[in-house]
Amino acid sequence: MTTTPKLHSDDPFQLTLDKIMDLKPLDSIERLMTLLLPQADEIVARRPRSFHKNGPEIYLLKEGHFWLHRRVDDLQMSMAKAPHIFGLAELLIPVGDTTYVKFAADSEVYALSGAKAQALLNEQPALWQDVSRILAFHLHFSTWRDLHLLNDNAYDTIRGKLLELEKHDESLRKSTTILNYILGTTKLSRSTILRVMKNLTDGGYLEAQRGKLIRIVHLPLRY
Repeated sequence: MTTTPKLHSDDPFQLTLDKIMDLKPLDSIERLMTLLLPQADEIVARRPRSFHKNGPEIYLLKEGHFWLHRRVDDLQMSMAKAPHIFGLAELLIPVGDTTYVKFAADSEVYALSGAKAQALLNEQPALWQDVSRILAFHLHFSTWRDLHLLNDNAYDTIRGKLLELEKHDESLRKSTTILNYILGTTKLSRSTILRVMKNLTDGGYLEAQRGKLIRIVHLPLRY
């Protein structure tokens, strides 16, 4: 790699991620929390949960983080921090028990049956627009994620995951190594990830300490 590291990026891929994350519909989440929380039950954060074990469920995350996993191979598909609401897609179009969620140990999370959530929303139909906004946010992020996963270039995948990791809270970055994050969210080999990471750190493109991300200086488009 011969590109000189720069402090600011004009990379459209990174700018798109920035725009999506800035558009998280916090006002919609707050309105739905106000409606649904009084009827929800707090659950044990340490236990993985299914969206559809006993019928659709909605999860309301007030504090902490959650990870969405694909059940067939435990691949980590996405991560989000509070406040957040998830399970809405399964509420509208159930597809079965194909994914599950894990929560950070210090999370505060509540569960509500899909039937009860639908009944409450039908009493205040204007709030279905807030459901649509949250689902649109999920769709935009999933589309961005697939842009760097659905290709044959390992560097593009690693680059996308580094940008994704940078968006998480500092506390989470300090508790997760770059290697483990990418291993858990892709099908790349350990050796491939380590080789690319060594080249990036040696070239001054990112800063890491004990394998944990400190700062991205600039990630070149080509490797």
